[in-house]
Amino acid sequence: MNCNRSLFVISVAVALGWCLTLLPCFAEAETSHLVYFEGTEAQLDVYTITGAMPGPTLLLLGGIQGDEPGGYLAADLYADITLCKGNMIVVPRANFFSVVENNRGVEGDMNRKFAGTGKRHDRDLQIVKIIKDLMRKSDFFLNLHDGSGFFSPNWESPLRNPMRFGQSIIADAEEYTTPQGKVIRLGEMVRRVIERVNPQISIVDHRYKFNNHHTLWKDSLHKEQRLSATFHALTQVGIPAFASETSKTIKDLRLRVGYQSMVIEAFLDEFGIVPENPSLHLDEPLIRYLTVSINELPPIVLGGADTLTVQYGDKIRLVNIESKYTRGLTGRIRGANQEFSDLRKGVLITENTNIDLCKYGFVIGTIPVEIVSNKIHSDPSINVEPRVLYFCLRVNDRTLMVKPDEELTVLRGDVLIPLDPVTNLPEEDLKNLRIDLRGFVRDASPSPQEVRQERIDTDADLHEQYAQTRGSLPIFPLQAKLNNQVFAECRIAVAEPRLEYLVVSDSRGRNFVTYPGDKLELPENTVLKIMDVKTNLPESAPLFLTMMGKTVRWKQAGSAGIDVSRLSTSEAPLDVTRGGKSFGRIWLKQGKRFQLFSGGHRLDSRLLPLRY
Repeated sequence: MNCNRSLFVISVAVALGWCLTLLPCFAEAETSHLVYFEGTEAQLDVYTITGAMPGPTLLLLGGIQGDEPGGYLAADLYADITLCKGNMIVVPRANFFSVVENNRGVEGDMNRKFAGTGKRHDRDLQIVKIIKDLMRKSDFFLNLHDGSGFFSPNWESPLRNPMRFGQSIIADAEEYTTPQGKVIRLGEMVRRVIERVNPQISIVDHRYKFNNHHTLWKDSLHKEQRLSATFHALTQVGIPAFASETSKTIKDLRLRVGYQSMVIEAFLDEFGIVPENPSLHLDEPLIRYLTVSINELPPIVLGGADTLTVQYGDKIRLVNIESKYTRGLTGRIRGANQEFSDLRKGVLITENTNIDLCKYGFVIGTIPVEIVSNKIHSDPSINVEPRVLYFCLRVNDRTLMVKPDEELTVLRGDVLIPLDPVTNLPEEDLKNLRIDLRGFVRDASPSPQEVRQERIDTDADLHEQYAQTRGSLPIFPLQAKLNNQVFAECRIAVAEPRLEYLVVSDSRGRNFVTYPGDKLELPENTVLKIMDVKTNLPESAPLFLTMMGKTVRWKQAGSAGIDVSRLSTSEAPLDVTRGGKSFGRIWLKQGKRFQLFSGGHRLDSRLLPLRY
């Protein structure tokens, strides 16, 4: 089945009587996220995206050299992709520490360590081994870089010549024959990709060229590439391998990321991997706030225009950075030390300084720290009653802070991950802290359990027999304990997801509102478009539509529709679903003309066109 990414309704004859012609990418598509060396300088995030339909697998790698943001920012966009067909393994930041340092390689060039070279205790070799394992799970490999100048097969200038890499797609040979006799025609693939990409680039000097390194030749100009990731993938794993290089001379980073995305899209097309919804927009960075603890006292919240005032010798700890980003955030206190990140670490302040908040290696926010007195005001001998200032929870893609005695309402099907709370406890007491969520039961045990970093599905993992109730809402206490005694508590209420209405459009382009329980009769020559699905779920929450046993994801206005010629004269349900469960339904059947019924009554008023 061809997966068309256009926004209009698809109307095709499908076997088994399917009448729901939504985007033909079904609910089997999924993404998994695996983190190696979490919380260390070597943290490696690997995203595996499995398509709705089987197909080949592309390994997409960014950030193997830390001073090439056009590559790793473009790769990062594809960590959230969903696929109609085929699979992707996305490693946005192969060398995270070097990315943060904006350094080609803090421990040397990682892209020269794929032939087994390097020091015995070289941290990079652990990452290289994982990347090699990922190559063996893949059918194709694409490594994203920023190169110097502009590649040209002929010498034109110091910035445009055969030894420059920018704005080129690199392969190690025109073609390569594996030991098994398989011929990999690298040059043909690259030329087809370039034919797709270059017509999209209006600046002639920025158009791509094929850069054949002839790495296997005895007199190759690029013998160092025999140590690279692409050469290993081609000669040792036997898969087509390429490098996409944008030019560092192009100062507009958005433009470089855009060019990389064009190349990625063209390679996906070349390999027969069909995306559903890549996020190809590089947003402006935005820090919402920073929470900081002084001398382990309850944290304060600082916005972008604030100054942190302290006294000489105070110890500050960066507790949490709240941003619209969830990946690659670090915080550093200038002059304090040479740590990878100062987040959640105590730092003594003995001079005026700044806190830099970073997305990868880019400073996206700065908060000044000003000493106002040379007298140390904290007295560690004072016994402070244990307090929780905020409970911290990850709810789907958001980090939320809830005060004790407050109530947070989530929707059934939301995923909760309790995090470390913000407390006034000294570090030596934190090891005795326990966070329990009443009603969360693991291993069939009703006893309270430590839940920090647990992934809790509010539909499957919470048991209402242990809950409190308020009206129809089950409420689950989230408790902080020391020595098995509760000293702070907030509450999690679980509400039901709710369909508020659908906006649909008929073949004449008129829009109508339908509410749960409505019944529609439609002429058989109508294609009914679904223009909007309004629910009480967050906008970022995925929505699915189910009809006649088939489920697909609804994305945007006009991306879903009903071919009425496939309906019968008996009513069939169209369900809005989450986690495989319906939370709103309308009924459809074939009739002689467009009619809308609610509660058994025909509603002419809602047949009037709506402004939408």
